[in-house]
Amino acid sequence: MSGLVFVFLISIASCWCFTVPTCVCDRRECEIIDEFDCPGLGVVVWDPCKCCEECARTEGEPCGGDQGFSGTCEPGLSCQQPGPSPSEGICKPIILDNLLET
Repeated sequence: MSGLVFVFLISIASCWCFTVPTCVCDRRECEIIDEFDCPGLGVVVWDPCKCCEECARTEGEPCGGDQGFSGTCEPGLSCQQPGPSPSEGICKPIILDNLLET
């Protein structure tokens, strides 16, 4: 019987580790952000839930992730792999070399 309980607990724990973040929006918990609070270009964007405003990610910061929960890059940067995890990238400058060759 204890073996079944152990297997059950392990299966619950493994499911908990792989859950995808979900949106729970309570605007009362949002911080008031303006461009002077943000590093880089000072760009303010909506969080992935479209609930609160947050600073856009600057060069070298993590971005993307499951449902975009690791952030959005500021203009002039794109979220490029590899990143800290398989679903995340790093904000890096957009390379325009390919556009200039055409």
